[in-house]
Amino acid sequence: MPLAQGDLLNSRYRIIEVLGHGGMGSVYRAHDESLDVDVAVKENLFTTEDYARQFRLEATILASLRHVNLPRVSDHFVMPDQGQYLVMDYIEGPDLRQILEKNGPISEEEGIRIGAAICDALTFLHTRNPAVLHRDIKLGNIKLVPDGHICLVDFGLAKIIEGDQPTMTGARAMTPGYSPPEQYGSSRTDARSDVYSLGATLYAALTGFIPEDSLARALEGLELTPIRKRNPKISERVAAVIEKAMETSAANRFQSARDFKQALMGTDNPSQPLATGSQPAQNATPPIGNPPKKPARTFRARPLLFLSIIVILTLVGLFYTMPGIFPFQAAEIPSPAATVTVTKPPLPAAVSEASATLTVTASASPAATSVATRTPTATPAPTNTSIPLPTPLGGGSTGKIAFVTMREGSPQIYTMNPDGTQQERMFLASAGACQPRWSPDGTKLAYISPCLGRQLEYSNTSILIYNLKTGEIESLPSEPGGDFDPSWSPDGKYIVFTSRRTGMPVNPYSQIFKIELDELKVTRLTITDATQPARQPAWSPDGSSILYSLNRRSVWQLWSMSVDGENPTQILRSGGGNNDTQPAWARDGMSIYLTQSGTGPNDPARLMQYQLGEESAARLPVFISLRDASLSPDGQWLISEGTDGKNIDIYLFDIINNQTQILTNDPKDDFDPDWQP
Repeated sequence: MPLAQGDLLNSRYRIIEVLGHGGMGSVYRAHDESLDVDVAVKENLFTTEDYARQFRLEATILASLRHVNLPRVSDHFVMPDQGQYLVMDYIEGPDLRQILEKNGPISEEEGIRIGAAICDALTFLHTRNPAVLHRDIKLGNIKLVPDGHICLVDFGLAKIIEGDQPTMTGARAMTPGYSPPEQYGSSRTDARSDVYSLGATLYAALTGFIPEDSLARALEGLELTPIRKRNPKISERVAAVIEKAMETSAANRFQSARDFKQALMGTDNPSQPLATGSQPAQNATPPIGNPPKKPARTFRARPLLFLSIIVILTLVGLFYTMPGIFPFQAAEIPSPAATVTVTKPPLPAAVSEASATLTVTASASPAATSVATRTPTATPAPTNTSIPLPTPLGGGSTGKIAFVTMREGSPQIYTMNPDGTQQERMFLASAGACQPRWSPDGTKLAYISPCLGRQLEYSNTSILIYNLKTGEIESLPSEPGGDFDPSWSPDGKYIVFTSRRTGMPVNPYSQIFKIELDELKVTRLTITDATQPARQPAWSPDGSSILYSLNRRSVWQLWSMSVDGENPTQILRSGGGNNDTQPAWARDGMSIYLTQSGTGPNDPARLMQYQLGEESAARLPVFISLRDASLSPDGQWLISEGTDGKNIDIYLFDIINNQTQILTNDPKDDFDPDWQP
């Protein structure tokens, strides 16, 4: 439960305001009523016994750190069934993100000054015994104090390295654009990971652009846009230094923060080692005036044989320590222990199938269009109405998974257990059925018909509701154009959906509507024109807001509005080269899963996680193209559709352990998964 303004934490810290939200909790500004000073309180909502034990160990180590460029950790405690807390100095002043938003990119001189100061802080952290990695260096975590000092804040993701066994405080996390590829998933990180993040932060501060994501660069061949292309005012020397720090291979980066600082400053003199005492008397970073003129000796000629040996050893080391960056690992996804394949004769009508790129467009035939009725009606019970009892999957995850399959020739809705067993059809939809969505109590299923295959927008479709208890099917009122993308309100009284009825008959375009299920009253929520279509609404768990995708300037963006369509607000800015679509809420109402892809028709989809209030979304460590997520009731698993380039299947992703498993393995396409509450 998030803390509110005025709450008294641990009988000592009075909450003043929320400074930010993260995947594991929030950061608060609070007043220490014992010492009469303001402090920053970092919250971690993971409270298992193992987490609590590790938290106490690592918090003790963090509390011993003293450096002029780091906040002091003054207290730490665990509150059973509530959370774990780190108390740190509250640092006054704006962070780099706020400065960038207000004034634009910083100067090269200021970038060198900031970079050198953070390198001093990192050198101090990395040379502790045990060593400490920060792991979350980004614009928002570098503060400029009014007296001119620079401070690296937020130890929420810090990791302590003891010998060869890394341990971490909190869950795995990464920030796209700032995190190196080895930080995705469970690959080992070290001091060079912080070097990458600092380089990426300086790149963003000097150019005003978040750099291309490291994982996409490592796996998909995406190239880093040169700094000087973004900002020609940056010198070639400084640009080369920062780009070297951002090499996707750790072996090609600066091997320490001290080396990075030397190159950034343009000096070959080794920096003086920091004393191992409590705190230096002064900042080790000298003041910066004009840009240093002496070139950094970053790239040196070496004999060919020696270079070859280095390359070979690097590749071997990467294979054994960071297997996640090699794309051929994606083929090693285990199949479920047992999969029941139901074979039925295909329907006689010829029906086109969805393509592997998920971009099929098909128009319903006139005959199919007439199938959907416009008033609530009841139909005879379907052929197969028996729904087996839920089969538990680890972590308390229960409920059936509904999905659409093409294995009968036309799209039909099937259910299966969370482990992929007992795959069977719910009922026969003669005109095809797509987009199944469970009601909050799991007793009803909304879907659309007619449909011919996997599409992102449908023409001339209606929304129907199948009642599992009675076997009846009710058709909601519809208008020409097509209604699709149904999403239930948490209380089950409303369905929000996308409709192409706007602009009919000349130029139909999609907008978001809401229907009240008792009175069948329909209300339009989004008010934009044909140049800004909206689709894919998702009702928040607390019923207070609705997420949706809005197309502006030919790019799909993630927006939020009230349940009445008021206060439309863009909540995620991923840049002009990315489409953000298919939002899905986590149970806590703070984390959102979404699909991100490039603007090209064949660009692969990436499954992302976004925390409200953060700068950007984080890519899940999945090395296959996944999209359209749905979470398990306990929030520890998600299902999505994905493709290996041949056909579409349903995949299960373990959020806690970052493991992926295929659930359907039929030669025909399976898509549109939804987890029963």
